[in-house]
Amino acid sequence: MRPHEAKRAVAGLRVGILKSRDEGLAHGEAHDALAVQSVGEEADGIREACAANGWTPVDVEAARDPHATLASLRDARVDVVFQLAESIGGDARLEAAAAWMLEWARVPFTGSGPEAITLALRKPLARAVLAAAGVPIPAGIVLESADDPLDEPRTFADARARWIVKPSREDASHGIALESVVAGEAAVRARAAYVIRTYHQPALIEEFVDGREFNVGILGTGPSAETLPLAEIDFRGFPAGAPKLVTFKAKWDPASAEYQGSMPAAPRELSPELERSIRARALSAYHAIGLAGYGRVDVRVCARRGPLVVDVNPNPDISPDAGLARAAARGGIPHAELVSRIVREALERAGRAASAAGV
Repeated sequence: MRPHEAKRAVAGLRVGILKSRDEGLAHGEAHDALAVQSVGEEADGIREACAANGWTPVDVEAARDPHATLASLRDARVDVVFQLAESIGGDARLEAAAAWMLEWARVPFTGSGPEAITLALRKPLARAVLAAAGVPIPAGIVLESADDPLDEPRTFADARARWIVKPSREDASHGIALESVVAGEAAVRARAAYVIRTYHQPALIEEFVDGREFNVGILGTGPSAETLPLAEIDFRGFPAGAPKLVTFKAKWDPASAEYQGSMPAAPRELSPELERSIRARALSAYHAIGLAGYGRVDVRVCARRGPLVVDVNPNPDISPDAGLARAAARGGIPHAELVSRIVREALERAGRAASAAGV
């Protein structure tokens, strides 16, 4: 497909739904497969939305062999691709490769480009970019090895300080459990050793911000990006005495107490000043990482420093019952319209890029 084809009428679109057949991560725990396999449910919701919009959904496989993926795209004859390939061969780093292929083939696609996907996934690099842009984030360090020297060993010796230890390049809360929140140098190193050994990547150690948590859904690109109604994680039913955080179980195991005790909801007693600050910092993070189309920024409120950005998520789950779709619905955007807006924005973006290139 050539870029100028992105300008064709939206009615009667052929929408490719690009996803891999991964059954789990290349590294990690067996239960990590739950998040990977959930993409199938997201694809089902997008197919239904496409049908409601009068479009034809077409499944396209993101295979390990790039030649096979490009052949599938060619055979599918799609006008635009809904990019759902969160990993290829179980490797989350290859999500960006799928986006690169689509750019190289000049196929319009939804969501963020490969640079933003790569940057958001590599959390230490994302932290550096956010800090340089003036976006407040928690303090943190990276350990390549559990025996690496600590920048501020006295800080970790303080038994009152709590830290969260997580993989440095995973999404969907892979590797995050109640045991991820630790205190003291020995516990930090022990959890870092687990992360490095299990997920085959460095461990990111951040200060644990024990405050309110908000999800900020965002639609659009550049100056047109706008925040959706905020969602707050309601931890009131969380296991007593446990550190309040969205663990892997809280996201993916409906039978767990962590899932049942951390439901997103409309914020309670949120002052206008705090809401403005949360929205502004989330938008700043969205722009700093270079997200496009749609995304979600997770924010924790620190008693001393106010809202801190803890994660920036390109292309988050937009299943009808997922957080972004629920936030959109509270803003008066039903699921089919949400999918339509994301697809139309992708086509417009591809048209602008084609025009800028003189095509």
